Amino acid sequence: MIDLEIITGLKRGDEKAFKSVFKMFYRRLCFFASGIIESQAACDVVQDAFVKLWVRKAQFNRLDSIKTFLYQTVKNTCINEYKHKLVVNKYLERSYDPIDENNIYHRIIETEVAEEIRKAIQTLAPGYRDVIYLSYFQEMSNQEIAEILDVSINTVKTQKLRALRLLRQIIKKPLFMLVFSVVGFDCQQISQKKPSIPLLSECPHSEKK
Repeated sequence: MIDLEIITGLKRGDEKAFKSVFKMFYRRLCFFASGIIESQAACDVVQDAFVKLWVRKAQFNRLDSIKTFLYQTVKNTCINEYKHKLVVNKYLERSYDPIDENNIYHRIIETEVAEEIRKAIQTLAPGYRDVIYLSYFQEMSNQEIAEILDVSINTVKTQKLRALRLLRQIIKKPLFMLVFSVVGFDCQQISQKKPSIPLLSECPHSEKK
């Protein structure tokens, strides 16, 4: 679905449109939240953010605004969860480092950069994609990659070089601009009511990130 169709459908309460938004942002939001609080709690926080989005679905006219709202909602809830844990640990006389807002913004940047890279890698031809994955995600040597893919070391080197050139062409947008609106967004008060909402019952609490 294109952006306009998603926004129009979401305003109407269309489940297909909501599912598109969910798939677009759920994984990266879980990754973001798990850098602040525990992974299991992080996914619960993200699901709650989508409930709040559903409550306010008629108010959004752009996908960027939805992304900003979701990030800000998840961030605020994670901070509250973290502060609550600080209070509990202080009561139990346990040591716990205070949260640093700068680290949260860095986490947003890290999340968006990782998502852009992931999407860019998915556009590569299978051979290039395999080499990049094994080299940079599995940290394998050129020799190990050549053995696994049953190709020569020179082929691995060539595919890696070409893949990196393609990725540089794909990822042209300044990545810091992706989070500018998130950092500066002034989130309004949101309803605490949780209406019936599609997908959340189908969504695992701990999706792989």
